[in-house]
Amino acid sequence: MCSGVRLRKGLAHPLSALLFAVGLLCGMVLFGTVIWADFEAALFSPAIQQDAPLRSLRCPVMITRSETGSVTASLRNPLERSTERYVRAHITDGYVTLMRELNSLVPLAPGETQRLEWTVTADDAALERLILVKVIVRGRYPLPSRQGTCGIVVVDVPILSGNQVFALGFGASLLSVAAGLGLWARASEPAGEAGQQVSRGMGMLCASVVVGAMVGLVGWWVPGLIIFAITLLGIGGITGYFLNRV
Repeated sequence: MCSGVRLRKGLAHPLSALLFAVGLLCGMVLFGTVIWADFEAALFSPAIQQDAPLRSLRCPVMITRSETGSVTASLRNPLERSTERYVRAHITDGYVTLMRELNSLVPLAPGETQRLEWTVTADDAALERLILVKVIVRGRYPLPSRQGTCGIVVVDVPILSGNQVFALGFGASLLSVAAGLGLWARASEPAGEAGQQVSRGMGMLCASVVVGAMVGLVGWWVPGLIIFAITLLGIGGITGYFLNRV
């Protein structure tokens, strides 16, 4: 009986490592893809810089080749008088060096908010994978000029939408990581301080991937890159432990 328990626990360690590694890899791929797209978008049309960020800019994370995506931004007039805002959108046109330019003159009554929308498809993607978007709102005294950027990844998945691909991939990643963590915790109850440290490290890696993905979804690619680098260092430490252990 005791030998059977030891055998099961001996098998549990590599199985927990495999489940955790697969889930973490899937999460890192999604996390890294989102950060990469937003990083490339930040470099798109670099000569054009404005005074303040356009925080209302929203883009889908992914779209499929048969899908039409929607990029939106909201403009609000906080003044007590009417005004007009000149808006220019730059979207890649199949190449990094080519883009289509869409211009709008938006009249705004006092306190009014208007929502602008631009459509994108896989044909817009540079390198067949990335749609890069930059939206500029020209300043009009006393309102500052604003700009926002975002990157959209094109995926080759039939039937599903880009948002569904991301949600399913992220959900599968979390389930695999949680299963690996649970199995490791059960198999490592008597493992002492070393096992507890590894358990804490695995939990922190899982949390960093979740936080990094959330940060990437809102377009904060700079902190996303930092979290990604820290996570890679943590993966190296955990990998070294398992190579010595198993």
